[in-house]
Amino acid sequence: MSQIKIEVSCPSCRKSLMNSAVQIDDFPSIEISAKISGKAGQLYLSQIYGSYQKKFVGVEDIKDTVVDCSCPQCHKPFPIHKVCDCNAPVTTLNLDIGGRISFCTRNGCQYHSVEFENLDDAYLLFKKQNPSYYA
Repeated sequence: MSQIKIEVSCPSCRKSLMNSAVQIDDFPSIEISAKISGKAGQLYLSQIYGSYQKKFVGVEDIKDTVVDCSCPQCHKPFPIHKVCDCNAPVTTLNLDIGGRISFCTRNGCQYHSVEFENLDDAYLLFKKQNPSYYA
């Protein structure tokens, strides 16, 4: 299992953030409303955990800029989980199979993590990726 695909939802409205119309790494992307230097647009992230492929629409892809991230549906800002070593906010999204994914909001910083409160949820995520391995 070389790729782990994650599917996420908004922590506030719980609606899916997956967008099949915009593909990144040949899979549906994670769509986020992005605000950079007062200008609003969209940010599309790869759903492959560990991939740093992304696409900005309506805002510039400026390295080291902190991106204000919010839900494209309910428009609420995503919660800040902590501060990254690079001094930018770390935000979180809900994983569809329990747990959450956190990522740094500084464009270019590669900090991210997946956390599970229940290890059974982690097992279900891996099993969903490769059912024959866990049969």
